[in-house]
Amino acid sequence: MIYTRIDKKQNITSLILSDRDLILKNKEKQLFINEKIIYDNVDDFFISADNQFILFNIIDGCISLKKDLTFTQKSFRFFLNVTTNCNNLTFQTDIESNTYLFLNNNKLEKEIELISNYNWEFIFCDHNTFFLYDKIILKAISYPTCKNTWKILLQEYGEIRKILGVTEEKLWVSIYRGGINKDKNILLALDIVTGEVVYQSPSEYDLSNWFVELIPEQNAILSIYGKISTHQANSPLVEINATTGAVIRNQRIESLYLENLKIGFWKVLDNKIYFTANKDTLHGRHIGILDYNTLEILWQTEISDLRGTFKDFQVTDNKIYALDTGNQLHIFEKE
Repeated sequence: MIYTRIDKKQNITSLILSDRDLILKNKEKQLFINEKIIYDNVDDFFISADNQFILFNIIDGCISLKKDLTFTQKSFRFFLNVTTNCNNLTFQTDIESNTYLFLNNNKLEKEIELISNYNWEFIFCDHNTFFLYDKIILKAISYPTCKNTWKILLQEYGEIRKILGVTEEKLWVSIYRGGINKDKNILLALDIVTGEVVYQSPSEYDLSNWFVELIPEQNAILSIYGKISTHQANSPLVEINATTGAVIRNQRIESLYLENLKIGFWKVLDNKIYFTANKDTLHGRHIGILDYNTLEILWQTEISDLRGTFKDFQVTDNKIYALDTGNQLHIFEKE
């Protein structure tokens, strides 16, 4: 397996993959689909739940753009960092009125005030429930009744980092327990109906608080904790059965350790783990691919002209997109 860099784009600030379309925004705030300029003066953007729309903020509103390039415009703007998807529906927070809005089939046709006095940091949605959470409080709201179903304070466990997903009626939550006590991070599973904590991962495992994901095709929670060092250091991998909570694997990734690679960003696709890594410097300059099951390195390379370090990392079945903090997008393709 060999990948070759086929392109390097300058002044790119953000990217999203939608099917095989590459959607980019540059420093001049221009939005591109593949190589075509779509709109100027775009602040931020995301993909709709049904993968048929691009929604983005402009200076005086929000636009919903279909893939045939027809669009709908509204006068309100959104906080895109609290966007989430629910089947073919999209929930947003209106920056003007501090309320949640319901967008009918992503066409911006209908607005419903769900909660006023917005003070939540994030939203996650699954089927008929959406979850609001900040660092210590998690709240479930039924859709479409918009009634609160439960609320739980998780301060005794630590700080909520992110919601990983739902499997077998369990809501998986990543918890950070650093700070003064320097406790190791843990995973919680909550009953989605009652909010009761039904699982807590054992504290002896070296779990990441950010680089941990629910991998649906493996029915597993995967954590790979990268260390920043110029010397050899572990990249501990922990894999947990998403149904039972049983620990499947708890090991150092030996192939990375032997190559003095410390993992950073990673993505799982088709039984492969695509990753960025640092080696002889404190900033990552390497990318590569591991076999999901054997953890052997299938391919790796150094990006010698990287500016800064990695800012974003996205993959498809035949391409790798690595965005650096110098706003260079490095595109690799499988030979």
